Amino acid sequence: DYWGEVFPMGGISGAPFTGKTGFKAFSSHVADEGHIIVMFGPHVAISESGEVGNCLRAGQSAASTACGAVIGAYKACQAGWEPSADSTAYDMQMDWIKAQIAPHVNGIARSENPMASLSHQSYHMVKDKIMQCVNNDFGSGYLCLIGGIQINLPLGLEDHFLPCTFEIRRAGEPTVDLLSEMKEFR
Repeated sequence: DYWGEVFPMGGISGAPFTGKTGFKAFSSHVADEGHIIVMFGPHVAISESGEVGNCLRAGQSAASTACGAVIGAYKACQAGWEPSADSTAYDMQMDWIKAQIAPHVNGIARSENPMASLSHQSYHMVKDKIMQCVNNDFGSGYLCLIGGIQINLPLGLEDHFLPCTFEIRRAGEPTVDLLSEMKEFR
């Protein structure tokens, strides 16, 4: 109740598939002097053996990928995926992820840990899309953006969140990068 209503903007990969229209729809419900917090980002898993991109979930007997959609898009791009005009192949969210990952496939594959690099690239694709969707046209309140990578850990361990963006915005004022300010306290 303290934070108010939740409005999911995302789909697979953590991208805000509701777009500018979705942000406008929910921000029009904010009180005149109300604030908005948008938390965004993809997720990745780290297995008990330290393998990035795999985890054993509660109730399952075998490990599975996380983020499965992003890893699936990466593998499809490695196999030569090309955009299709074929309407029977309609898979809007997955096709968007593939299109975002495709230009980076070779660099990701050459990195020391491709699955870790892929999770960072997926964060950037989600952040870029968030920045295209949000605005301060909802009133006099603040827009707080918290972005990062949700890290799913093995059963018995708490998941973690790697913060990559933490900023506040208000119409007519400069953006305040709180993450940079927090780093100065070291």
